[in-house]
Amino acid sequence: MRTVSLKSTPLIRRHALICCLACSVNVVIAPAAAAQGGGLKIEYTVKVADIRGQLFHVTTDFRNINQPALEVSLPVWSPGWYVIENYAKNILRFRVTEPGGRELRPALVRKQTWRIDTRGISRIIVEFDYRAAVLAANQSRIAPDYAFFTGTQLFLLPEGHRSRPSVVRFDVPSGWRIASGLDETADAMVFTAPDYDTLVDQPTLMGQFDVSRFTVDGKPHDLVINPPGVFSAEKARTLAGHLTKLAETQGRIFGGLPYRKFVYFYFFRAAEASCAVLEHQNSFVAVWTPDALPLPADMVGQAAHEFFHLWNVKRIRPVQLWPYDYARETETPLLWVSEGFTSYYTALTRYRAGFRDAQGFIADVARPIAEVEGNEARRYISAADASTSTWIGYNNPPPFSVNYYMQGANLAALLDLSIRHDTRGASGLDDVMRTLFTDFYQRGRGFSTGDLIRVIDRITKSSYGDFFRRYVSGTGVPPYDTILGYAGYQLERATRKLPNLGVNLNERGQVTGVHDGGKTPLQSGDLILSIDGQTLEGQGGGTIFRLLTEKFGQNVRLRIRRGSDERELEIAVGSVELVNYRIVDGKSPTPEQLKIRESWLKR
Repeated sequence: MRTVSLKSTPLIRRHALICCLACSVNVVIAPAAAAQGGGLKIEYTVKVADIRGQLFHVTTDFRNINQPALEVSLPVWSPGWYVIENYAKNILRFRVTEPGGRELRPALVRKQTWRIDTRGISRIIVEFDYRAAVLAANQSRIAPDYAFFTGTQLFLLPEGHRSRPSVVRFDVPSGWRIASGLDETADAMVFTAPDYDTLVDQPTLMGQFDVSRFTVDGKPHDLVINPPGVFSAEKARTLAGHLTKLAETQGRIFGGLPYRKFVYFYFFRAAEASCAVLEHQNSFVAVWTPDALPLPADMVGQAAHEFFHLWNVKRIRPVQLWPYDYARETETPLLWVSEGFTSYYTALTRYRAGFRDAQGFIADVARPIAEVEGNEARRYISAADASTSTWIGYNNPPPFSVNYYMQGANLAALLDLSIRHDTRGASGLDDVMRTLFTDFYQRGRGFSTGDLIRVIDRITKSSYGDFFRRYVSGTGVPPYDTILGYAGYQLERATRKLPNLGVNLNERGQVTGVHDGGKTPLQSGDLILSIDGQTLEGQGGGTIFRLLTEKFGQNVRLRIRRGSDERELEIAVGSVELVNYRIVDGKSPTPEQLKIRESWLKR
């Protein structure tokens, strides 16, 4: 990351390579492209052109063209957030010229792919304005004091030249600073990327913000916080210490950190779209509500999840996502691994880093079991099918669906214990992740379900095909007591009565989903501020559930915030009975069981 204070204007988040409509063109142009001396030269300039109008002006200079036609395209989605966003809808005044100013007329051959006739032309300049009006981890925003974007929104891909390096120049208002995951150069106004995939996986923040730099394994890590002053220096130091522990703990699994630098982007502003956090290959972006600033300890779980994505999904990637196809939805049955294993390692590495004790970790392992087994849909929808169907409603899942984050975390814990049992504690899921990293990512390829089974079979000298048929592609209920029993545990089931407002609530009292068919006056995104006059601000997470539990069968007055407005609602508190699951000690665990437990809980 580079931070620069400027006195003048220049400078500055688990496919086919290209979609099938482009293939016929590339058959013609690829040989010419390959023959050109030195390859295509690409330089982007991003200017904060109009703060009031929220416009970036993006210029792309293509040189050394040696082919009859060049297609350029803008991504339709950002990897890690499985929603088609159609970023080209924000483009204004798209034009193409030669260096002398003669305008060329591109042909729109797909919804955001332009074909430019380049016969006899070695250089073209593509320009457009981009309206940046939405703050979210997968969107872009220009405000009076900052501007933010990720490469998927602004950078055109020259089809057939995906592996080419590029230069990025920025032009920002005087006095603004710059933070980016892009590679720095000797010129503070110029950054570089080795290829297109790296280029578009980099967020950039310009404007006013605080920066704390710390080092892990000799590599710089920058904690970037916007707006400046919102997080005290003491809280920033504490958070940096937590992030250091997580990086060290997760890095030890793989034998080191897979980047030269890392940037943590934290916004304490109201998100204007549903994507509030997103991983990238050497950074992540998190947008937190400014209503109740979290303590650093409350931020550890999210950071552990996003940081582990550095390996699992950014590098260890399903074969369907290798390489990314930025032009369309690309289904994979393996997101239960990409997200679910990451959720399991969120709990595991919090424990290994000392943020949770053993009892807390075991409770974290039990939580996905309760969510999965309390959901009727799991009898009909497998973990693999839930992964494949994620594009139907990633940011707004249908009511009858399976959460593959939770189901994947559940299966990851069971696989970890089963592998430890089969190897008598010598190996575990860590060995599977390391093998996927070395044998697939480092060899430039994605993995399939069959590959994953073969890796586990090789490590355990057993056969896991039946496990996958029953519990991954099938909807069977895993033998919890048998597998937990490998470590001397058993599953305890008890009925629990919970308050029900017809919505899903997080611990902060924010509505994350509506499930009563629209009868409730609450809407997704509403934040409950008080219940019968008792404020939730400054209260610990879970207070809202305690207060509602005291109101079963009663009407309560809720004060809520919806967008920028506050209002009062009256609503009845219903109830729902759920089976609660706890992992408890079995009777008289054997030495063999205790050995497996010790290997599982080793820090």
